[in-house]
Amino acid sequence: MREFNALIIRYSEIGLKSSSIRSYMERALQRNLEETYRNEGVNFLKVIKRAARLIAYTKDPKVREVTKLVLGISSYSPSLETDADLNSIANAAELVAEWGEGSFAIRVQRVTKEFPMTSLDLAKEIGAKVKESTGRSVNLDHPDQEIHIELIGGYAYVSDEKIRGYGGLPVGTQGKVLALISGGIDSPVAAWLLMRRGAQIIPLHFRKSSAEEETFIKIVNVLRRYSYGVKMEPMILEHGEFLSEISREAREWTCLLCKRRMLLTANRIAKEIGAHGIVTGDSLGQVASQTLANLEVESRCLEKPVFRPLIGMDKEDIVKIAKEIGTYDISISYKESCPFAPKRPKTLANWRNFLKVAEKIGRKEIISGCNGA
Repeated sequence: MREFNALIIRYSEIGLKSSSIRSYMERALQRNLEETYRNEGVNFLKVIKRAARLIAYTKDPKVREVTKLVLGISSYSPSLETDADLNSIANAAELVAEWGEGSFAIRVQRVTKEFPMTSLDLAKEIGAKVKESTGRSVNLDHPDQEIHIELIGGYAYVSDEKIRGYGGLPVGTQGKVLALISGGIDSPVAAWLLMRRGAQIIPLHFRKSSAEEETFIKIVNVLRRYSYGVKMEPMILEHGEFLSEISREAREWTCLLCKRRMLLTANRIAKEIGAHGIVTGDSLGQVASQTLANLEVESRCLEKPVFRPLIGMDKEDIVKIAKEIGTYDISISYKESCPFAPKRPKTLANWRNFLKVAEKIGRKEIISGCNGA
């Protein structure tokens, strides 16, 4: 049975920052870890920083899955923490060896350099002891079990697995953005990708139906699990009446007018709440509102930048991420198609014609702040 007393947590990109930014991000990562464990019901004693690692003191098996929710982590290992002396390390390595079978290899990393032996010499010494106690063979190239030893100050951490995290930066360290989220597959993935880069997201939903609104709430609840330690307060605005009107007045322009209004509204809200930009799930050429020509028209004269992390991604790539983060099944459960979408939507718009349409149907607010052609 695998028993451990600590989780050693590694980050990569944070370690490249200046000392002050690094300290700030380490504290944010520690906070997010603690809040995630509390909210997900992980029994833990404390989380501390030790050199270039965070250490969570816990024996709870749930920590294996829950820690993956915390963005900014490159990898982590359920470990046996022991004193950094030869006998203690050997004893811990022999215990970890009981978790595996077949050939093995010892991998040593001195995170700090106080230990008197080199990494290679210590690996040879511990390997000999494990081989003697278990009778197993050593295979440095393709072992059945890798036993990792990390030395930090007066402590050693012994494990035989490295669980990959999602990397990136801790949520909340890059300011906040407004994320347009529907009931579909793409927009939750776009929001999550900004979260992985450290942004706090404010989910914004333009309501067309109660079923889509329910799907949005379920998606937010999934995304919130990646944002413990940083508030996530969703916003819902009515949009159905506007769509009903414009679909009658300018049918082929409905998708463009819809997206333009959403972006203008998001731009206003972003200024009000101090968000640095707007996130959308646009993927180039996927639907009518996402052609290059239409994206240019929709985004014209906005004060806040529009971030489109999916713009060059294939649908398969997006679906893969959606499945990984847990939003895919929720999104595909929403079966309604947009009742306002035209059969032949405008795909190659230009600003001059868009101006004429907006003026013709009396929607000058759609072109607010943009008087030039």
